[in-house]
Amino acid sequence: MSDYDRNKVFPKKKFFSSKGKETLGHVKPEGRSYSNSRNESGTSLKLSRDPIKITSLTDPPKKQPTILLKARESNSEDLSASPKRIQKDEPSITIASSKDEANTTPVLRRMTKSMKLIDEGVICTESLQDYVNENNEFLIVGVIGAHGVGKSTIMNLLSHSPLTEEIKNDLFKTEGNVNGNKNDIKILTNHLEKMDVKSEDKIKKEIFRIETVEDIERGFNRTQGIDIFITASRLILLDCQPFASVSVVEELIKSETKRTSLVSEFIPLENSGEIQGLQLTTFLMSVCHVLLVVQDWFLDSNVVRFLHTAEMLKPTIPNPEEEIIDYFPHVMFVHNRATMEDFSPMKFKTMQDVYKMLFHKSKLNIKSELGLGTGRLISYLNNDTCGSAVNMFLIPEIDLNSNDIYTGHPPLEEIISKMRANIMGSTRNSLTHVQLTERTWLLYCAKVWDTVKKSSFFVEYTKLMP
Repeated sequence: MSDYDRNKVFPKKKFFSSKGKETLGHVKPEGRSYSNSRNESGTSLKLSRDPIKITSLTDPPKKQPTILLKARESNSEDLSASPKRIQKDEPSITIASSKDEANTTPVLRRMTKSMKLIDEGVICTESLQDYVNENNEFLIVGVIGAHGVGKSTIMNLLSHSPLTEEIKNDLFKTEGNVNGNKNDIKILTNHLEKMDVKSEDKIKKEIFRIETVEDIERGFNRTQGIDIFITASRLILLDCQPFASVSVVEELIKSETKRTSLVSEFIPLENSGEIQGLQLTTFLMSVCHVLLVVQDWFLDSNVVRFLHTAEMLKPTIPNPEEEIIDYFPHVMFVHNRATMEDFSPMKFKTMQDVYKMLFHKSKLNIKSELGLGTGRLISYLNNDTCGSAVNMFLIPEIDLNSNDIYTGHPPLEEIISKMRANIMGSTRNSLTHVQLTERTWLLYCAKVWDTVKKSSFFVEYTKLMP
């Protein structure tokens, strides 16, 4: 019987797959099925070894079982020990490039000339912001003295390190060097042609203005108010105008408005010059680590009286914590134009004994071992020959035309170098209850000057003056 006849006699049975679709074919005992559907390759026979599941159309579809997953208990110790979590909790650190740092970091300018800190009773701190930084390792040195004793000259010597012969010749000009002759004019012309005038890095020798011959003849003082200069070693030098000076009183007499702004309208005219000097001195006592008192002979009793008065009138600077801090600086007595006799042990001992007697009740620090009496520079000026040391230094009189073989003292370069070393090695007592930087020190100066100007001690003191 052919396949055609067999299909007529035995009709094809219908089967349902597991997917619910009808399939045609014959069932074999082994579970094989034959299908008449053709595939893409053209073959009409398809074999399947999978067992055939017969399902009914009316049976509902089976639901998938629900699987419940229990969350794992988290341990705080495991979480803290997880390296990934530690990395997430750590703050991110960003490293700026060198270009960004160069753009954000301000450039610290270098001073080549002294600038004004206090001018006509007004403190000038805005113009000094480019010359200071956040450094807290700095030293402030101030100077006071009468008219024409050499305050600016000594500050010029301290500002130059080291002190060369050229600088010394420029600062100590003699009459012969000033006048000169025709040959000197030719030499000066050749020198100016070789000198680079446009160089900004070159520091001029005369940092603080020194009196000329014309100023001495007129009785005019060069320094007005307080001048400031900051060296590369962060040594801040403050040059003050003279106290008890006739030229200062003359300037106050000429302008009544200037006298009112500088001192006070309640202070008499004849006492305004001394009151202004006391205000500047008390200001320096509050903001300086070392205060130089310059004299050109021994001993001026007016200087001693002036120091005691300034110590008495020095106001207490208030602070936020309401702590009373009575600060006083190291005081060094500098005798300019000292003679050969002043360097002898007997004369030096007498000078030290006088200062001990005059300042034995004072709070000023005059025994900080900053003077020549320690024997470090001149061996015969020590504690055995001169007694306990006082902060006293001797600057010899300089004569560039002198041909003396023996002068009785070391060269000026060694004396200034030792003086600078002693000042730099002094104890830097804290000016306030907190540590100051150079920028905050300027703010503190403005606060101190405002306190000094508003203090009523000076007005009360004028009532006791003759």
